[in-house]
Amino acid sequence: MKKYLTAIIVLPLFLLALGCTPRYEEPVDGYKPSSVDDDFPIPESAALMQTIPEPENPNIDNGAKYEVKGIGGEQGLATPKRYFQEIQAEGWTQLEEKQMGHVHFFQKDDTVIALEVREDSLTVYEMIKDAKF
Repeated sequence: MKKYLTAIIVLPLFLLALGCTPRYEEPVDGYKPSSVDDDFPIPESAALMQTIPEPENPNIDNGAKYEVKGIGGEQGLATPKRYFQEIQAEGWTQLEEKQMGHVHFFQKDDTVIALEVREDSLTVYEMIKDAKF
């Protein structure tokens, strides 16, 4: 009987603690300029994996892919809200109506940046002027 009583008390507490545990913790360690555009911030921990000097998409001028541990959550489905707030604090406006799945668009003056957020990686693309997207 004592085992059942303990299980009845401990199990709900365990489930409550499990339910309150965050599933996605955004990496926050400061920001630095991206190699694509000096005005577009990326997380300080971002490690350049690949430069994309001549993308196959004719609307993209150039790009770079970065490894960022913990960004994007599982399968890249979590929006990095604090990071997006930092981008906007730097003067970029998110073009929410242009979002396509994992790809988010930001504009500052005449420059448009496409930001692809995946699990543990970011890809930053600079769009050509008057790009069709």
